[in-house]
Amino acid sequence: MFRILKAKKDTYITNKYVDNIKVKSGNVGTAGTLDLFKLYGITVIDSVAQLELSRLLIHFDLAPLRKLVDDGKIDTTHSSFNCQLSLFDVYGGQTTPNNFTVDVFPLSASFDEGLGKDTTYYVDRDRANFLSASREARWLGEGASLACFSTGSGDYITSSVTINNTKVSQTFVSGEEDLLIDVTKIVSATLKGDLPDSGFRIAFSDAIESDTHTYFVKRFASRHAFDETRHPRILVKFDDSISDDTSNLFLDSPVSSSLFLYNYVHGQLTNLTSASLNLTGSNCILLQLKTEASGVGTYSLFFTGSQHGFGSNKMIGVYSASISLPFTDSNIKASFEQSGSVKFTPIWSSIDKKIAYFTGSTITAYAPVRVNERLNPRKYAINVLGINNEYAENEEVTVRVNVFDENNPIIVAKRLPVLMPGVVLRNSYYAIRNSVTNEYVVPFDSTTNSTRLSSDSSGMYFNFNTSTLAPLRTYVVDIMIIVDGQQQKYLNASSPFKVIKL
Repeated sequence: MFRILKAKKDTYITNKYVDNIKVKSGNVGTAGTLDLFKLYGITVIDSVAQLELSRLLIHFDLAPLRKLVDDGKIDTTHSSFNCQLSLFDVYGGQTTPNNFTVDVFPLSASFDEGLGKDTTYYVDRDRANFLSASREARWLGEGASLACFSTGSGDYITSSVTINNTKVSQTFVSGEEDLLIDVTKIVSATLKGDLPDSGFRIAFSDAIESDTHTYFVKRFASRHAFDETRHPRILVKFDDSISDDTSNLFLDSPVSSSLFLYNYVHGQLTNLTSASLNLTGSNCILLQLKTEASGVGTYSLFFTGSQHGFGSNKMIGVYSASISLPFTDSNIKASFEQSGSVKFTPIWSSIDKKIAYFTGSTITAYAPVRVNERLNPRKYAINVLGINNEYAENEEVTVRVNVFDENNPIIVAKRLPVLMPGVVLRNSYYAIRNSVTNEYVVPFDSTTNSTRLSSDSSGMYFNFNTSTLAPLRTYVVDIMIIVDGQQQKYLNASSPFKVIKL
């Protein structure tokens, strides 16, 4: 799962001198940029070099993320959960500092964005400004400078009950880089209520703010910038992929395979019941794999299954069982030696075998490919199926991905026309690219696996939400597969589509 959270409000506050007068009350809440700067000695009052600086304030709408957490679709404690604060550099030919560090802290108090936009003379009087956070409250330290514990009184938070040090930092070498910084621990703590949902304070590091040098000016796009694709954002990543090996089952696999059962009632996923009790949690269901073994007759393997979930969040009506089919099982090996594969009939039942829930179609387990030479990378034919020409904003979309390998020994030649089965490859990922600018809005992610393809008995698929995509632009889907450690990218795997405003 890959989502983008948008900024709800942003601004910067400054005590800059204009005509030898500090303009601490100036507000730039609707300006198109967020300007981070420090001036030392540019203004001299009574032979004393003056310090002028700015700090950025940003608050994001966490409501979409809260809903995903409440609905059990994201587990913030899972290792794959990741949030990154992203700001885009705006370079317009101005002088830019280099070799500096920026610190990000959670804010202790809420702020008002304000309606000001004069970034030259700072004469628009509104809140937030260098003196006040909002119409209701002043900063406890000018310029949001007073640090505190999460339950204490201050402007920004340096530690909390669950976080020893909330500070996250990024060093800029050339000064023209975008800001991309991990704020997972801050977001997680905010969702749990350990931190207030007040936003972020972004400033030069203490060392830079206290030295005797000038840093002017690092400029980021604000949420009021004309180009929506450059607005501040939080990138939310979470591995919610499902690997169902029903059509990709191998004998003697070094890693266990998974088989899935989905229980629908009136079109809705619903938990199975046993003795009027819902089947939930671990070890709540039994999977029997039945086959015919030479010299033995009917032979069965039994595996305990559980309610499937992402981290600690369980999916209603979805069950999975982890299985292993080793050649050390003499009956499996004998059956394989007769036909080159082993066919199983899956039977899902209650743990005590008294209630049979589902008997599936025969599935085939194949042997691993064992040869005396390294396999050459294969070129697949990949198509994303079911993409519409247009989608509305904030629409949940599921599309199929067909990966065809004409040399796959599993595929049996038949009289045409026929729908050829697709290959299921575990390490496959999608990305969504702006077809005009060629920029990735949703990039390939093989680190947290937020864009890994899922699979079921019909092949591979993925879900995406159109709220991640800026409207009135055209996009295409690219696919990347990793085979034997080698990446293969397939561009324009889908037809073009756009998101429209209704």
